[in-house]
Amino acid sequence: MLSHFAFNIHRLCIPRRTFSRFLCLSLFICILIVFSEHYEEIISCALPLFYPTRSPPSTTPFKPPAILLSPPKACSPAPMLLILVSSAPFHHERRNAIRQTWGSSSNLDSQAVTFFVLGVPQSHNDQAALLEEAKIHGDIIQAAFNDSYRNLTMKTLVGLSWMSQRCHGARFLLKTDDDVFVNTFSLSRYLQGQHGPLYLGRVHWKVYPNRDPDSRHYTSTDIYPEKYFSPYCSGTGYILSHEVVEWLLQQTGKSPIIPLEDVYVGLLAWAAGISPKHSASMSGSMKIPHNGCCYSTMFSSHGLTPKGMKEAWEILSEARNYWCPFALLRCKILGNLIEEGGFGQI
Repeated sequence: MLSHFAFNIHRLCIPRRTFSRFLCLSLFICILIVFSEHYEEIISCALPLFYPTRSPPSTTPFKPPAILLSPPKACSPAPMLLILVSSAPFHHERRNAIRQTWGSSSNLDSQAVTFFVLGVPQSHNDQAALLEEAKIHGDIIQAAFNDSYRNLTMKTLVGLSWMSQRCHGARFLLKTDDDVFVNTFSLSRYLQGQHGPLYLGRVHWKVYPNRDPDSRHYTSTDIYPEKYFSPYCSGTGYILSHEVVEWLLQQTGKSPIIPLEDVYVGLLAWAAGISPKHSASMSGSMKIPHNGCCYSTMFSSHGLTPKGMKEAWEILSEARNYWCPFALLRCKILGNLIEEGGFGQI
């Protein structure tokens, strides 16, 4: 009786033609929402068609500097996901925040293990503090090169070489930074279903080299004369399968090292014939809203302070069972507003 009454009310309120238009409009909106969330993923699927075949290995590949600190028995047993965090010597608060949250060794169900990659600080006191930190936590990888912004590419190459030599059994590598929050649980679940070569992240397309000598992103025409960089994944967080790590290392030594580490990895990937795959769940450099749906949906979230990192971990712990319709779209829109307006930073 009630259902019959409701149906008659529905017919009175919405004429058939209007209702049909309403259904069509709703369907169009749904398609638009889904496409806007994943259109870059769809486009990136076509990139392999434009990539060359893999170049022969270099006759003079990158020779990493001496390893000064390395976690004992780091990959015994080998994890599914090895996470290498680029960190600066004086960022001990950031490292501690990661240890207390997503990088905790107690996160056994995430199937991931986290280490920090550093160079040598200028201060002897900072080096002494790092030695003590490594002794306490056993998660520091340090190599014999000066730790500076222009040496970020060296830091990444050290991490790739370290995986190749000392953690070869790991299926995947996530390279990230110490101000990035990582949802190791959802990322590990996603990677379980991935097979074959993988270079995954938030893809940057058609980026111009910066020719301003005063910029820290400066790239001279002597080092890179081309008009655009090859497509590459944001250095805030990208994933490489173990075979891709080996193929990238084989391409080193053929051209000068570019100090923009994510760009350089993209160039190595081009030479190796490996195209980047876009993931809408990787935030890239975009800051996302500080809420449960975003942290439970996104694989990575950039630009968090140590305090924000701990808050995000608590929020994620409470939100893992939330129902979050169109979360990717909402997080992307609000994240762009945060970027443009400068509000909501953590």
